[in-house]
Amino acid sequence: MPDILHRVGIAASPDKVFAALTEQSGLSGWWTTNVKASPKVGAVNEFRFDAAGFNDMKVEELVPGKRVRWQCVNGAPEWIGTEVVFDLRQEKGATILLFAQRNWRQPVEFMHYCSTKWATYLLSLKSLCESGKGTPYPDDIDIG
Repeated sequence: MPDILHRVGIAASPDKVFAALTEQSGLSGWWTTNVKASPKVGAVNEFRFDAAGFNDMKVEELVPGKRVRWQCVNGAPEWIGTEVVFDLRQEKGATILLFAQRNWRQPVEFMHYCSTKWATYLLSLKSLCESGKGTPYPDDIDIG
């Protein structure tokens, strides 16, 4: 099964990045402004993108400052059953984020689109953690 993979260096502590990945105020600062989230294993976080769709992610694992893992339980058919993982490590005063969206059934064109969108959102996360201002949906980069 194909995966989407990205690596981003962020000039912020792993704890700060972890908070942006788990707390409602953090998630709404880089991914979408319309989010309902709880930083608890078993919670189902709701991410809404108006006419562009939605994703519901079950929180499967939280290791403070190190790992966030979600399972997509509702949303775009291609996403359901995929696993989204954010692994964090500290390196030379920065946080290295290794991102994966695993278990796509097929490398369809929508997967290519999502890979590019994830890259823009991960750069939004970087900006939020470094400067305090991200570019979440609906102010994100339009890639067509």
